[in-house]
Amino acid sequence: MIGRVALGEPLISRDTALAIFKMVIVDSRGADELRAQEPIAVEDGGNVWRITGSRPIEGRETIAYSGPISMSVSKLDEAIVSFMG
Repeated sequence: MIGRVALGEPLISRDTALAIFKMVIVDSRGADELRAQEPIAVEDGGNVWRITGSRPIEGRETIAYSGPISMSVSKLDEAIVSFMG
C-alpha cells in the first residue's frame, strides 16, 4: 500500500468511490433519495474523490430541507472524509 501511495497510485477507484456513495445513501436515506440525487458527479480532489448528487434544493423555509448530497472518500483507505446533505 505504501508503495502505491509513493507512486501516486490511488487504491480506491472512481467507481469504488461512487459505489460507496450509493451504498451510504441507500442505507441511510433509501433508494428513492438515491434516484433523486441523479445524475451523480465524481471529481478528482487530489487525495480524495468528491462525489456530489444533483437534487435541487427544496424547502429552505424549514429546518429540514432536501438538496444535493456530497461526500469525499479517501483514495488511500476508503474512509469517508466528509458527508454533507
